[in-house]
Amino acid sequence: MIRVQWSVEPCCRCGRAGRPATRRGSGPGVEGAALRDSKVRVGGRSAEVEVAARWVRSYFNESANRAAAAAKRGKPFAYPLYDRMATGSGPDELNDGDFLAPLLLNAGPTMVAVYSLQAVRPVLEAGLAAIPQDLTLQTAVVCDRHWPLFEGLIGVLDAPARVPGIGLTKLTKILHRKRPLFVPLFDRQVKACYYSTHANYPMHPTPGRPVARFFSTLAACMTRDLEEQPEQWKVLAAQASNDVSLLRILDVVAWNLGAGSPGPTTP
Repeated sequence: MIRVQWSVEPCCRCGRAGRPATRRGSGPGVEGAALRDSKVRVGGRSAEVEVAARWVRSYFNESANRAAAAAKRGKPFAYPLYDRMATGSGPDELNDGDFLAPLLLNAGPTMVAVYSLQAVRPVLEAGLAAIPQDLTLQTAVVCDRHWPLFEGLIGVLDAPARVPGIGLTKLTKILHRKRPLFVPLFDRQVKACYYSTHANYPMHPTPGRPVARFFSTLAACMTRDLEEQPEQWKVLAAQASNDVSLLRILDVVAWNLGAGSPGPTTP
């Protein structure tokens, strides 16, 4: 039997409740789960819940990943190395170790990129400090607070000087570890799920759209997927450890759904 508890947190500004804030899940699989829809949707793509559950269960299998790392020619996944990487910094701090975290997700920054990150460190830390550690993306979207909060973080990519060597993929892989309930991960596979000229995708090309605006819109689309499919995400959440956020789980499903897609164009 799968048991998942969803807690509700009030929004600081509007007082409305957003769900889910945190989740607790346990269960061996999806057998016996009564779902009205056997598929889970991520943007414009979908997969059978049983297939997605295997992806999640495999990725977040810590013992299997450690065994694969010890094996000759093993290919472990990044959990828990990325998620629990100890850099010695606080939740509102970004040290040089934090800047190297994308290496564990195959998006390592260059030396130019690290220098660039050091230059904008005060701006990013101020942006993190403005976001409560327990604020979920779902609650922020319900209260329409996500726009200014993402502007304080992702907005560095829209500044006139830019951030040489850093794009949305590397930046979100740095920031997600600090606010795993609020900052989604991004890469070309995620974009392939949400962004297309096809009508059944939620986001379409918009020339001149700032990166922060693009990411805020993407975040709202992700929230819609979580809110409209609570049963499916409960099942998937039960396949991972309790220290894993729904946004991280969504990323793993999107990564598999978007694999093999051609690289997306600039937002």
